[in-house]
Parts: sequence; structure tokens; C-alpha cells
Amino acid sequence: MISHTRKLVIHFISYHILMAQIHKLHVQNELKNCSADQFYSFIKNEATKFPRVCPHIIKSFQILAGNGSIGTVRVMKIAAGASHEVTVKDKIVAADDESRTLSITIIDGDLLRMYPKFEYTLTVTPVVTQRREQSSLLKLSVEYEKGNEDVPAPLEYTELATALYKAIAGHLAKNA
Repeated sequence: MISHTRKLVIHFISYHILMAQIHKLHVQNELKNCSADQFYSFIKNEATKFPRVCPHIIKSFQILAGNGSIGTVRVMKIAAGASHEVTVKDKIVAADDESRTLSITIIDGDLLRMYPKFEYTLTVTPVVTQRREQSSLLKLSVEYEKGNEDVPAPLEYTELATALYKAIAGHLAKNA
């Protein structure tokens, strides 16, 4: 027989599980003069260069396990304001080289204090412009759960990601 107090605790936990809401954000950006293959390869295989390409956003980046494929664990420090750094540890959970898609989940770090669940998927698609220049369309889809009702949508982080991706595209276009 379950005590009355234990019934309340079980009910309370069940209620909170049902109340957790998963939110989604979708962002698209054109990456001018940067091929989709080149960009995807850099994101997947040369991520340790992020601090050199965009030092005002990525302060440090380290691969703890793996080589850019599924299961790769990475840790980075991100500048999330003038005097605020956020540590993020993530893991590549899916990679499709044919469609140029990476799915990543945050597994540890400061971001999880506000968002107990934070996952994102990047897809890079080739675009041929009217002038026949190679460009790409980057789609970023973020799925997250807020720690509480007062936590804002992670727009600051999607804006930082957008700035990082544009800096990478500029770097690749310049060094092509």
C-alpha cells in the first residue's frame, strides 16, 4: 500500500512531466560565396578552428571524444555578452553527409540551467545564385525545454550561432 504522501509526490512528478513543453525555433540564413560541401565539412571536421575564425564568440573549443562523426563530444566556451561566458558540452547524435545535416544535443554546461533540454539540427543546402555563384542555405532548427516560465526563448544563442556561421562562411569564401 502506498502512503498518502507518496501518492502526492508521484502525482506531482507526473504533473510536471506532463507540463514540460518542448519549444522549437527555426532560423534560415544564406551563406554567400560559400559552398554547402565546404561549410558542412568545416563544421563537422574542423570545429576546433572556431576560436580562430570567430574569437569574439567562441573563446575555446575542444574535442573530448570522437572525430566529427556520431558520438563526438565537444566542449566550448561561448561569449554570451560583454562580460559573460557560457560553457557548453555537446554531442553529435546524428550526421548525414549526403544531406549535409548534423544533429547535436547539449549534454552538460551552463545552458542546461535554463534549458533542461536543448538540441539543434543544422542542414546546409547548395544554392546557385543568378550570377552562378556558389552559396548555401543554412537551416538551424532548435528544440528546447524551458527550465521555468520566466526563461526567455534562446534567441541570444541563435543570434550568436548565426553570427558564427556567417563568420565561418566569410572565412571559407576568403580562403577559397
